[in-house]
Amino acid sequence: MTTTFGQTKADKLAKESTIARKIVSEISNYGVTDRQRWLIIYYLALELEDMEKVQEVCSFLKEINPEISMSKIYEGKK
Repeated sequence: MTTTFGQTKADKLAKESTIARKIVSEISNYGVTDRQRWLIIYYLALELEDMEKVQEVCSFLKEINPEISMSKIYEGKK
């Protein structure tokens, strides 16, 4: 018989996923527009520790939704 003390890796991942879903639920309950959702995703990407991933994710987000970049909106390049 195997006894496990503390949380397994799967338990930790499940708990993190549950917390992330609760955060998303709270954001949705707050009443945000689609543009605000995109901005939240963008700002969260800026918080990543791996700068290479930050650049990749932010570039991708700007590519699929140019409205994230305020300069494009001000330049009329929607």
